[in-house]
Amino acid sequence: MKKKILLTTGVLTVFGYIVFAIFTSCNKSNDRICKKVEIMIKDSEHLRFINEEDISRFLDEKKLNPKGVNMQSVDIENIEKTLKKHSCIKSAECYKTHSGTLYIEIKQREPVLRIMNNGKDFYIDKDRKMMDISTNFTAYVPVATGSVDTTLAKGDLYKFAMFLKENDFWNAQIEQIHVNSKKEIELIPRVGDHVILLGTFDDYEAKLNKLLSMYKTGFRNTGWNCYGKINLKYDNQVVCTKK
Repeated sequence: MKKKILLTTGVLTVFGYIVFAIFTSCNKSNDRICKKVEIMIKDSEHLRFINEEDISRFLDEKKLNPKGVNMQSVDIENIEKTLKKHSCIKSAECYKTHSGTLYIEIKQREPVLRIMNNGKDFYIDKDRKMMDISTNFTAYVPVATGSVDTTLAKGDLYKFAMFLKENDFWNAQIEQIHVNSKKEIELIPRVGDHVILLGTFDDYEAKLNKLLSMYKTGFRNTGWNCYGKINLKYDNQVVCTKK
């Protein structure tokens, strides 16, 4: 009988200790303060539109900086949602640790085209989203000028920019895309002192293939700098105008 009483007492003691430990742990968890915010920008090796200081400042402006706040009060979903509203941020993930640290992982938007038109200056990214220009970093992408509206920027210009991005030669060669008053496309190359008259975006790949053949063969003797304009608008021919 005494053994049974002792066993029961022991079990109750252990159970009581477990309940006490859980209760104490919960109280400590409830009192835990965010001591540190660690910001990691995953793609910072090749994109530098935004840095840790920019993100901290952005959170301060939105009154969402969690440092010094009770960890239970830190709304990570709201922080993620707000960070994604920044034009340079593609994705944001947050998670807490028991040590009182909030980790924020950021992925930036990647531009494929820059639009400069009537005082407006912005990027179009790989997802056709508009991005603000950053004072931290300038992307090495083609610049579109002239009569460019948002529909054109997110439509044919975006498609053409993606074509350039995926083609090593033309990505290195085409520096500027100008849309003139007739809505015709003029290309400004990095190499060669001439303007390429593309016309419309119809069959642009075939038109550029004609020009590539000229670069490889037709200009071998005369060189690129003899001509001021190279017209690709006409079917099955390239019309070159001397300077």
